[in-house]
Amino acid sequence: MTPWEIERVLRPLADDIGPALDPDSALRTPLELFPVPHLELLQLLNGMTVYHGAFRLFGVREEPFLDLLTWNAWDTWRFAWGEQVDPYMIFGETAWGDQYAYRRGESGAMGEEVYFLEGTLLRSEVIAGSFEEFLVDEFLRNAERPYDEITLEVVRRRRAVASNKHWVYVPSVALGGPESIENVVEMPAVTAMTFAGDIATALQGSSSGASPMAVVPWTDDRSRSRLRVVFG
Repeated sequence: MTPWEIERVLRPLADDIGPALDPDSALRTPLELFPVPHLELLQLLNGMTVYHGAFRLFGVREEPFLDLLTWNAWDTWRFAWGEQVDPYMIFGETAWGDQYAYRRGESGAMGEEVYFLEGTLLRSEVIAGSFEEFLVDEFLRNAERPYDEITLEVVRRRRAVASNKHWVYVPSVALGGPESIENVVEMPAVTAMTFAGDIATALQGSSSGASPMAVVPWTDDRSRSRLRVVFG
């Protein structure tokens, strides 16, 4: 399917649609490195949410939570993850914090493959060989009916989630918390990604055999809410 065919199918299913992207904006770094079909879709649908906010595509937007450049800025949330996320340019996400991304090559150009970075530890896997394949097999499929049963249940119980919010398991699954719908809370998206990064970084840097015993909130020197994991 071409971006124009996708646009005709997606538009009735989408919310938070941004105004068409000015062609001149498509030349802004890093957009100029994106695959052409992706830029063509942004010129038609400049960012959007689907399935009650559960899935998002970023654009060049005034809303920071749907703006591709703001979301990828180091100071937004990536600082909490360190070098792990450096190779990736994120262009969309789920309300669970899973990220959709391209991977940069040595030249700086974006590869064609689309990566799924799962929200707990941002472990990556290739889910599509191209943006067009991603749109049809992942994004459009989820726009019509998500394949994840807990997403269906959370939407059934709570309705829409705002584009500036995430669903989060408390306690974190990364710390052994159960994937129970009773443990799902809404949290500001930037805070959720920062907390997840703090937990993931702590786990990766912990001594072999050490077990997480507690999570302590703190505020850094830039007044950002953070988490510190205490090991026993």
